[in-house]
Amino acid sequence: MFVLHLHLVLSLQPLEMMAVCGFGESQNVGSLVSGKISQRPLYPQESRHLLEKRLSRWASMLKVSFGWGHALAQTEDGKLFGWGYSADGRIGNLGKALESSPLDSNIDRSSESDQEISSSTIEKAQKLVSEGMEKEKYMPIIWEPFLVEGVEVVDIACGFDHSLVLGRNGVLLSCGSNVYGQLGREKQDMGMFPVDINFHPVSISSGLGHSLAICEVRSSNVTGGARGIVSWGWNRSSQLGRMGPDNVPLVVEGLEGESVASVSGGRAHSMALTSMGEVWTWGFGKNGRLGLGSSSDEAEPMLLDCLEGCEVLQAVSGFDHNLLLVAD
Repeated sequence: MFVLHLHLVLSLQPLEMMAVCGFGESQNVGSLVSGKISQRPLYPQESRHLLEKRLSRWASMLKVSFGWGHALAQTEDGKLFGWGYSADGRIGNLGKALESSPLDSNIDRSSESDQEISSSTIEKAQKLVSEGMEKEKYMPIIWEPFLVEGVEVVDIACGFDHSLVLGRNGVLLSCGSNVYGQLGREKQDMGMFPVDINFHPVSISSGLGHSLAICEVRSSNVTGGARGIVSWGWNRSSQLGRMGPDNVPLVVEGLEGESVASVSGGRAHSMALTSMGEVWTWGFGKNGRLGLGSSSDEAEPMLLDCLEGCEVLQAVSGFDHNLLLVAD
C-alpha cells in the first residue's frame, strides 16, 4: 500500500466485526468516508456508513488501501469497495462514464523503441502530474464506500493514482492512471482490466507510480519453484530493481533463490521481506531510506545485513521511509 495522505486508518478487530476509522487531513476528497469537505477530525471517526449499511450485511473488513484521493476496501468474503476520486476508473468500474484524470499525461508511446519509456517522456509526464494535481480537485468524488460489482478479491493495493486488484480466480486487474506504465497492460482503456503478466500472482503492492507483485516463479536454486517479485511502472530511480521494459511485468532477478514473504513500495524505492526474515531494499536511496548507510541509489536488491540476528516480522515502506516490526 502506498501511503501519502496525512491520515491513518485503524482496523479494530473484536470477535465478530472490524471497524474502519479515520482521522487527520481529508481536504476535499472522500478519503475519510466523512461525506463532508475539509473535515479535520482530531480523533478517530468511525465510518458508520461502511459499518452499518455494508459490513453488517456481509463479512468483516479485511484490508483498506489508500492512494492519492482514493481508497479501496476488501471484506473477508471477497467484496470490493471504493471511494474518493472516481472519474478515471481508479476505484473500479462503477457503471458510470469514465474520463482521463488531469494527472494522466496520455502521452503517445508508440514511437518508443522496445516499449521503453524515455527520460524525456518521464520528465514531461512529471511536469504534467504536478500541474494536474490541482486540477484533479474538481474531478467527481464518491464520498461513501461503493460496492464494485463483478469481482471477488483476495488482495488490493493503491498507488498514487492507480490501483491493483487480485481476484480470487488468480487474475490480476489494474485501473487508473497509466502515465508510467504502472497498469502493466497494452490495453489502454480506462477501467479495471487484466494485467499482462505471465506469472501467477499471490499478493500485490504499489508505490507512487510503480507496481509490485509476489508471484510463483521458477528458480534454479529452489526445488519446486519459489516466490519472487515481478515489477513494472515508474523506474526513474531503479525502484523496479531490474533491467528491461518498464511497462512490462518482469521478474526481479536479483532475488532469485529467495522465497519472498512480502513486498512494499514507497515513492521511488521498494523493500522485500523473505521467509527467512531477511530484508532487501532497492531504488532511491536519498537520506538513507534504503537503510544501507548511504544516500546512493541501488539498481538491484541489497541485503540489510545490519539486521543479522533480528527476527523481522513485518517490513513496510512509506512515502520516503520504512518501518520494520522486529520481535523482542
